[in-house]
Amino acid sequence: MFVGIDVSKCWLDIAVFTPEDGTVESFKINNEADVVRDFIKALPGKGRKALYCLESTGRYGETFLEVSAVLKLDTWVEHPLQLKNSMGMTRGKSDRVDAQRIADYAYRHRDRAKLWVPESESLAKLRKLQSQRTMFVKVQTQLGQCMEGVKKPDPNVNRLLKAAAASIAAVDAEIEKVIKSDLRLKRQFELVQTVPGVGKVTAVALLLTTGGFTRMTDVRKLACYAGIAPFPYSSGSSIKRRTKVSKMGNMRLKVLFNLSAWNSIRSVPSLKAYYERKVAEGKHKMSAINAVRNKLLAIILAVIRRDEPFAVEYSVK
Repeated sequence: MFVGIDVSKCWLDIAVFTPEDGTVESFKINNEADVVRDFIKALPGKGRKALYCLESTGRYGETFLEVSAVLKLDTWVEHPLQLKNSMGMTRGKSDRVDAQRIADYAYRHRDRAKLWVPESESLAKLRKLQSQRTMFVKVQTQLGQCMEGVKKPDPNVNRLLKAAAASIAAVDAEIEKVIKSDLRLKRQFELVQTVPGVGKVTAVALLLTTGGFTRMTDVRKLACYAGIAPFPYSSGSSIKRRTKVSKMGNMRLKVLFNLSAWNSIRSVPSLKAYYERKVAEGKHKMSAINAVRNKLLAIILAVIRRDEPFAVEYSVK
């Protein structure tokens, strides 16, 4: 049995596909934990052994995932773009049809399903705090833009700016508290920051992206996710464009690595020499800085893998 779930804020559209007889049943239930739990328990005998597939939709899918963790269901959380591209050419859109297409996707690609694993309590807390911090930073940035070019500052805006800064400081303190409560995360957090140019914000982002360095620990895969892996673009003899990074990466992680790369060039002689050598070879400066970003990522993963702090004597080739 394969179950496709289209998630929205208030309800879940569910399609149950039984490959033995090729039947598809559609349901619509409220996105509430007790309703979801009762629905799964009411499914036929194979309900607990089914493969449940849903797209990654952030907090709206958390209710189902919490129930999945309690009932120990086989759940596959797939990237929305992967699901969209797999559907081919489509006309129209409805939640009911989307659920059926997700169920069909789960059946056709069941051999490459990556089952969702609940995060540790520390990582779950860290993710929520990071989300709050991002929101406060966005508010602070918007308020700061309101003050640009203003001769007489608005006292109300100043008050809100101070409140936003205080909120960010409070969240940062709570983030460090959560990290210190988990010895493994604390060790990784400290190791990552031994790499020159890498600060606390980047370290936290890496911990959340890799689940405490339990997934995406391959340099190439993590570079692809961060949007810093270069890809060729050519076809036959007529199309041959320069190698460039994809825009499908995680833009926030890409920006953090960009800042870290520039900081590391200023503080690590070998990385500075590496950057200058790339530029001297005729590389565009942004291509050279991207090479530094990838080198920096490789250094971070090596530091974690060896469980040793970064050594300044490290030689970049």
